[in-house]
Amino acid sequence: MSGYGYTTITMKPDTSPRVSLYITPDEHARVFYHPSKEDPHAFVSVEYAGTQMSIGLTANTRVTDVHVRFARELLTAAAAFLADCERLRDEHAKQATPDKAA
Repeated sequence: MSGYGYTTITMKPDTSPRVSLYITPDEHARVFYHPSKEDPHAFVSVEYAGTQMSIGLTANTRVTDVHVRFARELLTAAAAFLADCERLRDEHAKQATPDKAA
């Protein structure tokens, strides 16, 4: 498996710039959870190919229902991504293995 990553910056007249980070992971991609412990700095980071993306809280963040909803949406999306990865892996494994019943 060969992964790659790239960043695009799109700028159109009369709009704010849009920055997009794309990662197709391989064995070098890493995901970390940095727990808050005593400091309210909990965050998740994804690192790949010299790029780091972090989602988290600062020391001044007063955690609200909005933060909790976002974290749940992140969890739901990650779980769906995991399910698709497992399904696709299994489909690819079946295609690579000759059917013994035939």
